[in-house]
Amino acid sequence: MTRNRSIMQYVKRLCLVICMSLIQPNLGIRVFADQDLFIDQAELLEMESRMLYFFDQLHEISVQISQYTPEELKKASLQVTALEAKWNVYYQSKENEIANDDSLLQIVANFQLAEQALRDSIAYKEKFFEAHDNFDRAEAFILAQDTVYEELYNKALEYSFVQKLSAQLEQVKGKEQLVFADIQSYYDGAKTVAQEFTDLSARFLSMEEKYIVLKNTSEKIQALEYKPWVQRIKDYLYSFAAVAMILMFLNMLQAKWKAFKQARENAKKYGQLLNKKDEDDYPVI
Repeated sequence: MTRNRSIMQYVKRLCLVICMSLIQPNLGIRVFADQDLFIDQAELLEMESRMLYFFDQLHEISVQISQYTPEELKKASLQVTALEAKWNVYYQSKENEIANDDSLLQIVANFQLAEQALRDSIAYKEKFFEAHDNFDRAEAFILAQDTVYEELYNKALEYSFVQKLSAQLEQVKGKEQLVFADIQSYYDGAKTVAQEFTDLSARFLSMEEKYIVLKNTSEKIQALEYKPWVQRIKDYLYSFAAVAMILMFLNMLQAKWKAFKQARENAKKYGQLLNKKDEDDYPVI
């Protein structure tokens, strides 16, 4: 359609120039040349305006990226894809004209840079949303395991009192291992996310505290086994004796440290006394 219109306009101008050349030959040739120059400049301005329109649309999407929700970000990505397709069609139709004009080539370069920057921003924002969603799932799962682990520990402890329930105890241990495997997986993923996105650091510390508690409970469950009552009493006494020995050792260290501090203080005072005596011991005339 555009090409046919251009041909019709060209024919009209040609007819006009022919008529004018019949009246005044030199005037018709000059008018024809001036009109061609004017049309070339007008076409370049139209192309520049069209290309800048694409660039402005790209800029409008770019300045709003930080405020987009996940759904809005998906729409923005589709808009960029559609805009890129329109740009490519227009650029290919005007490639020869653009190649001969420096200002148009500069617009092409700016558009390509802006498009790549916008694509990178969208990719980062998508990664941001995905990482935060994964962190939220990990946090919810880990923080919800208190009741689960309380039940697992109570069952395992109950089964450990009866030798005939050893098989049930092993089943509880196996179930606990599967649960903790999920906990470990969620924890590792959340740790990676928190290291990359520092705004999640505070939440990760709370999650880590809960993870340590669950890990300790997991180790207790896996350590449970059937023992006769006599052996349980012995283990308790041994553990009590071990604690008592540790406390006694710490008390001994504390007493030695106090004695050392007192001896050092006494030596300091004695040194000061000797210095004072030397100062007062003047010869008597």
